Amino acid sequence: MKKLLLLCAIYLCTIPAFSQKGHNQLGIGADVAFPTGDLADGVKTGFGGYVKGLLGVGTNGQLTFTTGYTSFGWNDDEIGIDVDGSFSVIPLLLGYRQNFSGFYVEPQLGLGIYNSKIKFMDESESDSESAFTWAIGLGYVINQAFDIGFRYQSATKDSEELNHFGLRLGYNFNLGGAK
Repeated sequence: MKKLLLLCAIYLCTIPAFSQKGHNQLGIGADVAFPTGDLADGVKTGFGGYVKGLLGVGTNGQLTFTTGYTSFGWNDDEIGIDVDGSFSVIPLLLGYRQNFSGFYVEPQLGLGIYNSKIKFMDESESDSESAFTWAIGLGYVINQAFDIGFRYQSATKDSEELNHFGLRLGYNFNLGGAK
């Protein structure tokens, strides 16, 4: 009985979101990431790409799912030794984008997968861990397609802050819905 009530509640809560007309899109683009805090002590500026699904809710809102890949090189000067390898981030973030005549605000929550690879002399090490990750983004969309954005992304793992500011340039493909 409890399962039936839970299913009915989920159904009643989700139908209004999907029955509203909205702007559905698929976005792709490139990121430049500037590490801050603890992360800046060990890595250089990062570069990567992203894919974002945007599901229209109402006339000015969109539910979002963002994933991608950003890779940072090790900062040899800060580490104190000459090393090869990289540090990378794969975000899996759900969010909500509120649009204001081209401008938008987009808070996000989810999981980040953090990978490190290091090679020093003839030794290699790699590690992959995940952590709760949040982000807040601001941006502007030109002609409902070209997306120029700025975001702050943050996670804490084992008392270390894995934070960065990102600049994003992308293109959103229309998948239907209201314009």
